[in-house]
Amino acid sequence: MRQLYINQKILSFRDRYAVLDAQSEPVYQVTGSLFSIPKHFDIENMAGSVVARVTKKPIAWLPRFYLEIDGRQVATLQKRMTVLRAKYTLSALNLTVTGDFWDMNFEVARNGQVIGSVAKRYFSIGDKYEITILDDADERLLVGLVVAIDYVKRSEAAAASASVNS
Repeated sequence: MRQLYINQKILSFRDRYAVLDAQSEPVYQVTGSLFSIPKHFDIENMAGSVVARVTKKPIAWLPRFYLEIDGRQVATLQKRMTVLRAKYTLSALNLTVTGDFWDMNFEVARNGQVIGSVAKRYFSIGDKYEITILDDADERLLVGLVVAIDYVKRSEAAAASASVNS
């Protein structure tokens, strides 16, 4: 079992942050595209190689993200229309998610067997997520899911703030 941590900065011109291990050592660097379409996030190992990519579909009624690992699409995350709360569907081979995407507290299972979990940590400056990975082979998948969901949440919060201020 391994735990990784993502700390989002409150003020950042560019989406760039580290994914840290339990000893606060960097494991991955996440870099969001600045002005490119489609918006994407590269997840790089510490040698600088892109090991995963999260890409937002550029034209879609509701946000849709594709997760690629080693150049192969492994999952699609789609927001669904609901009245009260944000709902997402994850399309990936034999994966299911239980818990609360929006509050960032959920478990991911493959064929009914839990492979990892995500928990938002409160009482920190900015957003902090703890990712528990039970099998190292699923590490990039779980990091990519957190990157995609966090981006949707931040985009919607920014849009809501802009509409209130106008």
